Amino acid sequence: MAYYNSIKEALDNCGQYTGKTVGTSMNPLIHHQKDNIIVVKNEGRLKKYDVPVYLGKNGNYIMHRIVKVHPDHYTIIGDNLMEKEYVTDDMIVGKLVGFYKNGKKYIDCEKSKLYKLYSRVWVALYPLRPVYHFYKRGVSFIKRRILKRGQ
Repeated sequence: MAYYNSIKEALDNCGQYTGKTVGTSMNPLIHHQKDNIIVVKNEGRLKKYDVPVYLGKNGNYIMHRIVKVHPDHYTIIGDNLMEKEYVTDDMIVGKLVGFYKNGKKYIDCEKSKLYKLYSRVWVALYPLRPVYHFYKRGVSFIKRRILKRGQ
């Protein structure tokens, strides 16, 4: 088995990359260091709801969902984020085609009807994410207060 120094190098040489994710931007679907992603080199323009892997300005690989396709770029947002990003084709190295949930159950991003439904619903609910994040922070704050009192 060959070892490559980067996702791009693996895609250029093998056409596919498999590895664990880092970060929480794609929660609740894909979890940090738990799920194995399968990325292939993309051919042509991507579509709304696709999840490209692209090289960010800081040199890190980022994997977020396309929410809008423009003639010269894409609007992209992580499933657990609120800020939009703008990505061009030359920044994209590959696209997510599937992943192993907790290293066990395989989810095919191109064939799974449940995954496609999730993608559409999650993008449609984007305007409600501030409420969701506010709720999460509030619950966390209350839990911390209760735990402090119990000590």
